[in-house]
Amino acid sequence: MKKKYLLIYNPHSGDKKRIFSVTQKITLEDILALFKRNNITVDVAQTSHENHAEELTKNAIRQGYDVVIAAGGDGTIGEIANILVGTKTALGILPLGTYMNVARMLSIPTDLEKAIELIKKGNTRDVDAGAVTRLEGEKLREPYYFLESAGVGLEAEIHDHAQALEHGDLREIWKIIKTVKEYYSYPTKVIINNSETIETKATVITISNGSYTGPAINIAPQAKLDDHRLTVSLFTMSKFELIRFLLRVKTGSTAHSKHIQVYRAKEVKILTRKKRKVHADARLFGETPVEFKSKPKAITVITGAVSKDTFFINKNK
Repeated sequence: MKKKYLLIYNPHSGDKKRIFSVTQKITLEDILALFKRNNITVDVAQTSHENHAEELTKNAIRQGYDVVIAAGGDGTIGEIANILVGTKTALGILPLGTYMNVARMLSIPTDLEKAIELIKKGNTRDVDAGAVTRLEGEKLREPYYFLESAGVGLEAEIHDHAQALEHGDLREIWKIIKTVKEYYSYPTKVIINNSETIETKATVITISNGSYTGPAINIAPQAKLDDHRLTVSLFTMSKFELIRFLLRVKTGSTAHSKHIQVYRAKEVKILTRKKRKVHADARLFGETPVEFKSKPKAITVITGAVSKDTFFINKNK
C-alpha cells in the first residue's frame, strides 16, 4: 500500500531578512517538482499563523497520514513533533530554516533533493523527547515535548530578542546587551530524579534531549537521542565568560569547561528564589518552578545514516 504523505510548508522559513541560514531559498513549486521527480505524491498544507503547524498536524493524524513532512525550520519541526509524540505517524523533514539542529542530529542533508530521497527510502528510528510537565508550579494538562533543549537563565531571558535578531531586526542587539548587563544569577535548586538536590547560582541551566541547540551550538555532546535520559548542564561561569565559551564552541571547540556541571536524569525539577523565564526549543513558556521529564521512544522519525558516536547510542534501531 502506498504511503500517504502530508507536506506542512512554512512559507516564512529561511526568510531573506534572516542574518544567518544554512539552507537554500526555494519556492513551494520547486519543492513539489522535486517530489514529482522522485515519484512521491504529497498533499500540501501551508502555515499562516503561529502554532498553525500544530493544528495541521492534528488534522493529519485524524485523516490517517502515514508521514507528516515538516518543510521549514526548527520551529516548524518542533510544533509538528510536539503533536506526533505517541502516535504512529512518522516525521519527515525538509530543511528550509536557519540552523536546522534537528535535521543535523538526524543526519538529514540540507540539499533538498537528497532529503527527499531519504523520505522516499523511509528509513525510520524511534527517538526520545524531553517534556515540560509542570510550569509555574502547576501540572500542565498536556506536556509540551521538545527534541532539542529547554532551559532556565540568561538564555531564556534574551530568547525573544535573539529570535527577533535572527529575523533581521538589528535593534534587538542593544536589547540583548541591556538584558545581559542587567542579568544576575540567583540561588537555584536543581532536583535530579527526586533524589539529588544541587544548590547553584548557575548563569544558565540547559536540559538537553539532543546535543545541538540555538544557533547550531553543540552545547551537550553527551546527549543522545535514544538514551532515555536528559542531559542537565549547569553553567556556573560568569555571564561574560559564558558568552566567550559559547563563541568558542560555535567555532568548533569542544563543549568542556571546569565551570560546567553535567548530570543525567529521567526527571528534573528547577526551583528559583526569583521567578525565571523558561524556554523549550524555540518557544518561551512561562516561569519557574518547572519540571522536565524524558519520554523514551517518543516519536518515529525518518533519518539518514547515523553513527553511534555522534547523536545516538545505537547505530541500528
